[in-house]
Amino acid sequence: MLAFEQKEVFSFTSGYILKGKNFRTSIVRYPTFYPKPLAGTETMELYLFQPREKPVGTVVLLHGLGTLNIPFLMWMSIHMASAGVNVIFPILPGNFTRTIHKSTSGRDYFSTDLEKMKTLWETAVVDVLSVVELAKQQGWWHENSCLVGYCLGGMIAVIVSAKSQDFKKTILITAGGDIATLMWYSPTLAYFRRDVKKVSILESEVADKNTFLKIYAEDIKKLSQFQSVEELLNSDVHPLLKIDPIAYAKFIDKSNVVFVEALFDKALPRQTRRVLWEALGKPKRYLIPSGHVTWLPFQYFLGNLILKEMNIKDLKRRLKLLEKPKVEEK
Repeated sequence: MLAFEQKEVFSFTSGYILKGKNFRTSIVRYPTFYPKPLAGTETMELYLFQPREKPVGTVVLLHGLGTLNIPFLMWMSIHMASAGVNVIFPILPGNFTRTIHKSTSGRDYFSTDLEKMKTLWETAVVDVLSVVELAKQQGWWHENSCLVGYCLGGMIAVIVSAKSQDFKKTILITAGGDIATLMWYSPTLAYFRRDVKKVSILESEVADKNTFLKIYAEDIKKLSQFQSVEELLNSDVHPLLKIDPIAYAKFIDKSNVVFVEALFDKALPRQTRRVLWEALGKPKRYLIPSGHVTWLPFQYFLGNLILKEMNIKDLKRRLKLLEKPKVEEK
């Protein structure tokens, strides 16, 4: 797992794409700092939602696997900006407009090609860390900072939080851990299991289900012996554990973590949600009566939770989450 090294000057492009009475939105692009990115992921892209007034906080919001969840979270970002919060919305590599060449949005985060998979996760972590540095340089950062991750974004958020002390709060929404179990038992990853049937054990070690799961489970038991992220990364545990949030969870202060779990989540097997929550030290948890994606149309409740956890109690700001944004034509 490569670390992001602080850069003195960022070379980036930026332009406004949407403006409203209480917010403005711009798109920012710059080359990824990951040394050998996969084709299609070379350019880092983020959307910046800023309030017209002086911000009372900064949220870095990491979306989930694929494309369908992104419009919902962007809509919520507009409401959050209208309520006075800077929202930085990075597009994670391999998704949406950064889809890998000749692939499908989100598909390669769980792949029979472990090297490609590892590269994609590492690129995502480096990109998010670079976003933090850019935000500081450009004045988008606020000491009242929060990292929010949904699904895949939640898994990435755990790794980022273990490597960065910049966020006062980390909120994980319908996230899980234990990549091996997810690959073989998540209904959402059925495409991976179809792909496995097309390769031999010699081509990909994950093709031998029983052996792969056994080795992975044995290596999970070794995680307790590591005293630092560096020690973990220099160890001989399975390479996928080095991109698995359960391996990084112990290095995060649980008092700074909020875990939101959907009771009827069919995308993440229950044991994958529980193992991550327990690895994090059983932090504050909210159980919501919804499925993995059925909560998305109710962004107000998530926005309200974020404001609450950031200690933003102004009623007027919370009401802004309910207002329909007024978009300017020019």
